[in-house]
Amino acid sequence: MIRKSVTAKIGIAIMGLISVVLVVQYLALGQLLKNAFYGQATEELLVQGQQYAQMSASGGYMMMQMLCTTANTSLVMLNTKGNVITASPSLHLGTQSAADKETLQAALHGKSQMHSGYSGLFTQRGLMVAVPMKQASDITGAVVLFRPQTIIQTGFQQQEWLLVLAGIGAILMALGLTVVLSKRIAEPLKQMAGATRELGKGNFKMRLPVVGEDEVANLGESINELAENLHRLETTRKEFLADISHELRTPMSYIRGYSQVLEEGLTQSPEETQKYLHIINEESKRLETLVNDLFVLAQADAGMLTVDKQSTQLENIVQQVVERMQKKAEDKQIQIQLEIPALPPVHVDPLRMEQVLINLMDNAIRYSPAGGQIMVRSQTDGQGVEILISDTGIGIPKEDLPRIWDRLYRVEKSRSRASGGTGIGLAIVKQIVERHGGHVTAESVEGKGTTMRFWIPLESEPGMTE
Repeated sequence: MIRKSVTAKIGIAIMGLISVVLVVQYLALGQLLKNAFYGQATEELLVQGQQYAQMSASGGYMMMQMLCTTANTSLVMLNTKGNVITASPSLHLGTQSAADKETLQAALHGKSQMHSGYSGLFTQRGLMVAVPMKQASDITGAVVLFRPQTIIQTGFQQQEWLLVLAGIGAILMALGLTVVLSKRIAEPLKQMAGATRELGKGNFKMRLPVVGEDEVANLGESINELAENLHRLETTRKEFLADISHELRTPMSYIRGYSQVLEEGLTQSPEETQKYLHIINEESKRLETLVNDLFVLAQADAGMLTVDKQSTQLENIVQQVVERMQKKAEDKQIQIQLEIPALPPVHVDPLRMEQVLINLMDNAIRYSPAGGQIMVRSQTDGQGVEILISDTGIGIPKEDLPRIWDRLYRVEKSRSRASGGTGIGLAIVKQIVERHGGHVTAESVEGKGTTMRFWIPLESEPGMTE
């Protein structure tokens, strides 16, 4: 269970790091203390040796022995032949080691010398210092001082214990800090794990509390944004299913109802029969259009929307679509103005571009009042071609503009049926334009009109089917 706990893993990682740092610090400080104590002991012995060398000219051996005993130091004084003049009481001298001889020879030749390690003369490990004794300019012997290693270590071992105690205190403090930090880091992660499980269950209304501006807080914000997007998508999906059910049910109801009237011969005249046949025909077209549009969206969602690109003069397609929509505009007394100069060729699917333009023109005509005006124009920026379709229609509220590209979204659901719209056309426009590597936008002022514009790049390769 501990291995699976994020808190435990973070805590172990932090404590491991702190432990390594403390061990390295302990070893480094321990060595520094050892060097400092040995350095201090060496300096003390050298000073004492020089003082004793000066005192040796007037005797005073008893005083020197007492001072050495007080300082936990052994004393040996030698003449130039290496014979012992005086030594500390109860001191048992051994055979000189090579290091001892080297140290003593240096002193007898007038140079103070020290040696750290095993001394055969004093039969143990420690620090030995030899200082020459002089009378006038002549060397008369050497003062040898020795301090056992156990005495020197006693001092820095006490300091080492202080380091150990300080290290234990640091570990305890670090442990407490680690628990606090690991919980502070791990708790939001646990909340996020719970939040993702809730999202998996379909609870898109959950939100995480976000505190701070660090990476964990950013992750929490991302999960909240994801939940919000999923909630919106779920709402859109439900609306889509409800709307599409309504859109399919309505024409089918008309077709079934009027076909039943015709089948049972309930019409009163040939004109009435013709009227019902016309309604059935129009509703069949509406149903066919809806099914075709849904098929296009399904292809786009599955990444199977084919785009057969070829070198195309886009102004020719615009001209053809305007001519095709002219009759529908005239029926509403809407004037269409076309300002499309010769454009650089683009590599697009002509049929898909025609579909885009028909949908945009159809929207402009449908939502423009009688006597309105539609302007179709173009512009280039050296990298692509942009087509703009502006109308003097009812406009779109600002809050609805971001959602007009959603499938089956309508600004006013009540008027869509009367105007003939399905709410799919703009979603198809967006899919086709983006499939060509372009983008589509809308600008609108409610009550004054709307401008739809789409941009297609020039860089696409000709003759490429996607």
